[in-house]
Amino acid sequence: MTRNECIHEPFVVEAVLAGQWPEQANEVLVAHADECEVCREVAVLTTLIHDDHERSRFEVQVPAAGQVWWRSAIRARLESTQTAMRPMSWMHAVTAAITAGVLLALVTAAWPMLAPIGHLIWNVVLGYFPNPEVAAALAGGLRQMAVLGVLAVAVLLAAPLALYYVLSGD
Repeated sequence: MTRNECIHEPFVVEAVLAGQWPEQANEVLVAHADECEVCREVAVLTTLIHDDHERSRFEVQVPAAGQVWWRSAIRARLESTQTAMRPMSWMHAVTAAITAGVLLALVTAAWPMLAPIGHLIWNVVLGYFPNPEVAAALAGGLRQMAVLGVLAVAVLLAAPLALYYVLSGD
């Protein structure tokens, strides 16, 4: 089993962080680190980390105070705009729900008027097909398609009007 730690390891780390490794460090410690695998790895890794830290201290670019102020002012303005728009978003959702409700009410009110159209389709289809089962299946499908067509036309007419009224205030 290999040994994963050494009693001299903290001293190697301390010497590297103090910037004394290996030129100004204790000669006995440097000799030990050359012989001990754990201390050698610690010295190499700590040196790399220390050098990278020192390099990053000089490469850091702190933005100018005016730029920081400008960014914070833009962020504050954006946050206040989002806060102010929240009630408008709710109003758009409520308006869309009301429009959908009115559209469903209109379709419900117009539904009894659509029944004669269904009977007319039924009679036309029965006249073309001698087999009553085929005629019944086709008439049922055509009736559903007619209802869906009327609903699609109603939605296609109501949706742009609803959007116009909802977005006209902007």
